[in-house]
Amino acid sequence: MKKKVKIMPGCIGCGLCQALAPKVFDVTNISHVRKGIEYQRYQQEIEEAVSSCPAKVIVYEEDEG
Repeated sequence: MKKKVKIMPGCIGCGLCQALAPKVFDVTNISHVRKGIEYQRYQQEIEEAVSSCPAKVIVYEEDEG
């Protein structure tokens, strides 16, 4: 099943997710998930970003759509 990544409210803009998965995340004043990415291709980096996020606002879950 396909998975999706999203950033929940509360991002502190630290940039750690972009450092760990630069093809997936873009940080300006807050983090954004890049569009059109095959998230499974970067699963290891995404999972590391999820577990490392100090604000715990990154969600990597199955896409129900």
